[in-house]
Amino acid sequence: MSTITHTAANSLEAKVAGFRVDFLNADLVAYLVLVLAAFLWLLIIISHCVLQRRYVSPRPFVDRPAEHYPPVTIIRPLKGLDQGLRRTLESSFRQEYPGVVEILFAVEDPNDPSIGVANELIECYPKTRARVLIGQDNVGINPKINNMMKAFARARSDLLWICDSNVYTDPGTLRRSVDLLLDNKRMGVIHHVIFSEAPATFGAMLDNAFLVTNHCRMYLAINAVGIASCLTGKSNIYYKSALDNVGGLAAFGHYLAEDNMIGQALWRSGWSHTMTGDLARQPADIGSFSEYCSRRIRWVRTRKYNVTFATFYEPLTESILLGALTSWALRHLYGLNVYSTFSTFMSCWFALDMLFFYRINHGSPQSWPWFAFSWICREILALPLWLVAIVGDTVTWRGQVFRFHLNGTVEVLK
Repeated sequence: MSTITHTAANSLEAKVAGFRVDFLNADLVAYLVLVLAAFLWLLIIISHCVLQRRYVSPRPFVDRPAEHYPPVTIIRPLKGLDQGLRRTLESSFRQEYPGVVEILFAVEDPNDPSIGVANELIECYPKTRARVLIGQDNVGINPKINNMMKAFARARSDLLWICDSNVYTDPGTLRRSVDLLLDNKRMGVIHHVIFSEAPATFGAMLDNAFLVTNHCRMYLAINAVGIASCLTGKSNIYYKSALDNVGGLAAFGHYLAEDNMIGQALWRSGWSHTMTGDLARQPADIGSFSEYCSRRIRWVRTRKYNVTFATFYEPLTESILLGALTSWALRHLYGLNVYSTFSTFMSCWFALDMLFFYRINHGSPQSWPWFAFSWICREILALPLWLVAIVGDTVTWRGQVFRFHLNGTVEVLK
């Protein structure tokens, strides 16, 4: 009898010990969630500080002689008639830059309709050194790299500004960017955050809500922390000699995310990155809901093979999942009501995103109700689209299907 009692007591003690371990593990997970949430809120605060310092109060021009400004070559890769193409391309001609500016339009097809727009602008600005380069050098599978190779080879300046055809930049963008380069000799990349404008469809509104809040906010914060390279390729200024030292543009022709790979290569070579308070403004040109979903899946899937850890960590930076985990952690540790905590979390996140947009846009959106509705839908869709993207290894871009390899390079399937 005593043996049976002793065995039962040992069994009960083991169960209690196991429960204590599980409880401690749950405590640990809850504390880790709160640390993660605190880190994300810190990044939000940092982004608002950067916003105030760079974008609400933009950097004035540096007072230096015109002869101190080096010549710059602007490379504009063209393909088809982007929305508002004349306005975006003309912004290159209207730069208030004291030095010499050369503009090279790179296009593959001699019958491309964008050539007519470029030639009209060249005629309107005869004092600007500008020309259209036609042809393609196949150095890889990336069509943008292939298209730009001829311009890269013929550029007369060491300082290159590679700017997508659908990007509009303010007249002072180039001068402010070069001022930063001249102030710091180890500064090797100046980039400008994407800012979407004038959405006309529901898909475009979703993309706009993502780009002008979540993406823009995280982009400013991560670059302010400056622990690694983080840049997109819409509007970047490089030294051609620095690019040549890491293999030139041709070395990145086998990557779809050539912008990220170029940034990483220059970062590893000791070149710092920074941003001005200027925006790479682009029209919100997505035509449908399915097109928005396809673009987001392509972005996530591409990043999975180039910045793997950050991509798998990405869902924990989204408001709904992080809010739910934070609410559970506070309920587990301190007994707070889950629903009240979650609603407070989401309300604060929403309010700060609306404030962020209002300040960086210097005004209201076209419609606050529609913008808020688009933001809510975008937040709800974030995790499902991430789950779809994370399990695949192919993307469709410009009518071609690409498959990723583990090293980030891709092959064309069709």
